[in-house]
Amino acid sequence: MDRRSHPWSRTARLTLAVALGVAALVGLVFAAGSNGVRDVARADTTAAAAAAPAVGARSAILIDRRTGKVLWSKSPDRRLAPASCTKIMTALLALEHYKNLSRYIRAPASVASQPGAGIRLHVGDRITVRQALKALMVKSANDAALTLASAISGSESRFVRKMNRRAKKLGLTRTHFVNCRGKPVRGHYMSARDLAKLGRYAMRNARFRAIVDTQTAVIRWPPSHAVRVTSHNRLLDYPWGDGIKTGSTKASKAVLAGSGRPGLVPLIVVTMREPTRAREVKDAVALLMWGSELYENRQIVAGGDAVKELMVSGGDPVTAVAVADLTAVVRKAATVRLIFDLPAEPLATRPADGDPLGTVTYRSDGLVLGRVDLVAATLPAGFPSP
Repeated sequence: MDRRSHPWSRTARLTLAVALGVAALVGLVFAAGSNGVRDVARADTTAAAAAAPAVGARSAILIDRRTGKVLWSKSPDRRLAPASCTKIMTALLALEHYKNLSRYIRAPASVASQPGAGIRLHVGDRITVRQALKALMVKSANDAALTLASAISGSESRFVRKMNRRAKKLGLTRTHFVNCRGKPVRGHYMSARDLAKLGRYAMRNARFRAIVDTQTAVIRWPPSHAVRVTSHNRLLDYPWGDGIKTGSTKASKAVLAGSGRPGLVPLIVVTMREPTRAREVKDAVALLMWGSELYENRQIVAGGDAVKELMVSGGDPVTAVAVADLTAVVRKAATVRLIFDLPAEPLATRPADGDPLGTVTYRSDGLVLGRVDLVAATLPAGFPSP
């Protein structure tokens, strides 16, 4: 049943709740127009968050995966070699191009002279898109990258043009690709901020998430090839880790775009030009754990709380009271924003206690935390208005 049409049978309980809760809310809210917005500060004083851990990376960033909110950064806009984290874009374009991952594609002539990581594909070998993607993201196979690029665009150079167009569309302003593999050459660069944005976007794709959450796999292709591969992403050693990609060359040193949820919210961390893999995982885990401590499960409003006072033509004001509780995960330092959907003031007539008035929507960091119905109530004598 729509709670707006429900008979007002909770007046006594709500009135008591108002009496108990209004005092705690006083000073936390300031009035706005009937259909306007107001901000709510924290209901208690939280001690400042502990300082972020020291990080050895040349450039790094930590973001909230849900909202894109930057929680911490160190030289995040510096252009650096992304190494095999380039392959995040390669995989994303392949997933957008192919709906059927069981489709076979052929290894191009360019795999014959491809050095570095690979699964030893030979020219003309047939492999499914799914197997090629697993090789690409788990093993970081360069021959798989070339096979996907050639199958989609006919050549690596044409595929790279597609990569750069996609980067521009995604707003990656400090990114330029020269190849699909991450080979360190002049003009091939990304920033930590761009890499985090790309990782966040890619992680919206369920097929992408399934691939990058794979720690080990056996890559198979005809007639009877089978190669076991293992991810270098040490975040997958943790029960809360779920991707994304690592990279390492002599020029780039260790690079990581990692995703995990050690606390209440999923986070993305990027570290670029770390001195070693050991320092990379130490820094990434420390940042993810620190970032998780910035969040809490907060009661935004309780049923019976006085939320807003509405003026009534020729009479005393009426109080809009929340019908239900709302609890949500928010940053401890975040401001919660209230957006009202209420009739214009002054009201022509005074509504009876329990009459529906409208709704209030709570938002924070760009997310809708929830929506709560508001009803009319009379505050007990002696209690201040919200």
